Amino acid sequence: MASGILYAQPSSWLAAVAAAATAEPAILRRAHAALLTSGHLWSRGSVNSLLRTTRIPTACALLLRFLLLHRLPPDHLSISFSLHSCTRLPCHPIASLLHSFAVRLGHAGDVYIVNAAVSAYFTAADVASAERLFSDTSKDVADVVTWTTMVAGHARAGDVERARWFFDAMPERNVVSWNAMLGAYASAGMLSEARKLFDGMHSRNAATWSSMVTGLVQSDHCEEALRVFSDMVARGVVPNESILVSVISACAQLRSLEHGVWVHAYVKRELHGSMSVILATAIVDMYGKCGCIHNAIRVFAAMPVRNIYSWNSMITGLAMNGREMQALSLFWKMQMAGVQPNDITFIGLLGACSHSGLVDEGRWLFNRMVNDFGIQPVPEHYGLMVDLLGRAGLVKEAVDFVKNMPVEPHPGLWGALAGACNIHGEVELGEEIAKKLIELEPRHGSRYILLSNIYGTSSRWEDMATVRRLIKERKVSKGTGNAVVGNDVRCMESTLG
Repeated sequence: MASGILYAQPSSWLAAVAAAATAEPAILRRAHAALLTSGHLWSRGSVNSLLRTTRIPTACALLLRFLLLHRLPPDHLSISFSLHSCTRLPCHPIASLLHSFAVRLGHAGDVYIVNAAVSAYFTAADVASAERLFSDTSKDVADVVTWTTMVAGHARAGDVERARWFFDAMPERNVVSWNAMLGAYASAGMLSEARKLFDGMHSRNAATWSSMVTGLVQSDHCEEALRVFSDMVARGVVPNESILVSVISACAQLRSLEHGVWVHAYVKRELHGSMSVILATAIVDMYGKCGCIHNAIRVFAAMPVRNIYSWNSMITGLAMNGREMQALSLFWKMQMAGVQPNDITFIGLLGACSHSGLVDEGRWLFNRMVNDFGIQPVPEHYGLMVDLLGRAGLVKEAVDFVKNMPVEPHPGLWGALAGACNIHGEVELGEEIAKKLIELEPRHGSRYILLSNIYGTSSRWEDMATVRRLIKERKVSKGTGNAVVGNDVRCMESTLG
């Protein structure tokens, strides 16, 4: 037990003790003894040092319990540090208890405790308690951090209007306050308001630019995001990793290799080739989506550390760029490296099989995913299997696959199947499926066109005319002609990026 506190992470160790103490009270005595022998309970100061680094609320509560056991009343630092743990991990009961404890100890007017308690309540989604505490706090106690916490808290709660009210009412603001309001607008997709606020800021830091760029990318304003990033670089502002990842993502979404290469060159120049696994993975993904698979392979090969997302990005990139066999080979290497695949891994692998007609490999991978790795298939997996079988002309097997699915197949699957029937001359089966689709989506014009095309392919002109007449009678929008099969197939292929 003593070695646990010396060699394990104290926060994790204490949390484990707190969790087990209810079932086995003797654990508390052993933990108490371990803390004594390790020197962590020699004084309130030593306990506060431990509280400051403890990130788990139950662990902080346990330390405060030990403090009281030694007749050492917690001071304002003890409570403040403990409340901060509740801002990292939501725990309303402990946050409320700590705040009440602070009031009883006479620390209600301590600004650090007030700020930590307000933040803890917002983290626990108790907006009413946060508002009440702010209202009860005298105006000479609340500082810029208190007001900023109210802005950020309401923004996280989704009430941008209330966040703006506090922002406008602030007696003073700093760059963090402006960033909180900017982040609120950006997260809510209110880009015109965000841009207006951004342009009106007298002082900006990396977090300011990050909020603006990330908000633009998340709202699919990728070209504008790249312009803002270029402006930032021109002003000599050093971007943080969050900005770089967002900008790389913008390049990937735009399929803009030119911009992607420029940003990658900037990263290599400014970071001297040292990239985090998150940033390097984003660059691999970008090159794969932009069709520059050679660069993706080079970046991936140079990564000293890779996570599951790195492997998935490389596998998907290979699959998208006609390197299906390499994608399958990389799957083996990933397993040899001890990395466990997830559902995204198999979306990339099944897509590779579909594009290259590797039916046996696709069946084998789907079975391995379910039986060996225990991964529950999602609609994308089912869609790719149907696409694989349909492309190979195994339409009846694809129909059986859909009928045996444990979940209700979505219309897109049936649409892809009907399209495959039309291509491979399975007229009767295609007619049956197309009629089923019309029943499922009677207002979907492309379903009627699909049935009409099936009749046209088999020269059944009267039936074709009947369907056309039905479209007019039901006043169904026809949509575009090639949306019949394309949309259903593309909805599955889009899972590859």
